[in-house]
Amino acid sequence: MRIALPAIAALAITACATGPVEHGSRSRLLYIASTKAPCTNGVMKTECLQYREEPTQPWQLNYAPVEGFEWKQGNEYLLKITEVHASDAPADASRVTWHVDKVVEQHPVP
Repeated sequence: MRIALPAIAALAITACATGPVEHGSRSRLLYIASTKAPCTNGVMKTECLQYREEPTQPWQLNYAPVEGFEWKQGNEYLLKITEVHASDAPADASRVTWHVDKVVEQHPVP
């Protein structure tokens, strides 16, 4: 039993160290556009979601992954998200991840 407890503690610490470490997070309300816009993610050309925090602001491109959200063209959304900053993300990955807590509004745009 004395040997098992330190071994379990070491295993738990090692398991926690294998994923990215969260450096901080914050909640945000974001408007998501009904269309995507062309963007470049590294060397790859793709389409990105467009977002803004206020209805009067211009749209910005989102390069961060959005977990728990299924975007459909033609619908505009208001999302409550948690933005998580990882301090040790891989070099080819975003340090920011968005987690959708709630779809506050969703409506079609003609």
